[in-house]
Amino acid sequence: MSHYRPVELILGRRPLTHVVAELRRTGVRFNAYAEALLESGQIVVASEPTPMLAEVHTVGSLGWPDGATLDQVIDNVAPQGLAPCPLEAALLLRLAWLERRPSPKTITVASRRAFPDADKPRGFYLRDDAEGCWLRGSVASDDWILAPDQRLVLSTT
Repeated sequence: MSHYRPVELILGRRPLTHVVAELRRTGVRFNAYAEALLESGQIVVASEPTPMLAEVHTVGSLGWPDGATLDQVIDNVAPQGLAPCPLEAALLLRLAWLERRPSPKTITVASRRAFPDADKPRGFYLRDDAEGCWLRGSVASDDWILAPDQRLVLSTT
């Protein structure tokens, strides 16, 4: 299904400002929505080092062959031993996958909505293209259907 192996992340190991500085130092690009999320105060860093295992799945492989909304996936993957990721995980994944050049396709880091408003950034996705490595924020309505081949990162529980 995916050429991505599970990745162990250690949440809460470094302050957010240090992680963002490292992302910028390594040349990771950000869109305006990502910048808004970084400045919003919505990214909570774990209070102590906490291991998390991140896995990549497609929407179809999780049981939605016709696609699903992100909330449908998040609300229904617990029986599969999966859970949404904290926003902090997206930044750490971007650092862990700096050398990855999968394609212009995206990998959404499945997380709970950062803001209740659909016109504000929901969360992050990773993208690699000719311009470089990206950590991008996304805005999507609650009824936006993710394609069956859309890749999502979820945490194992």
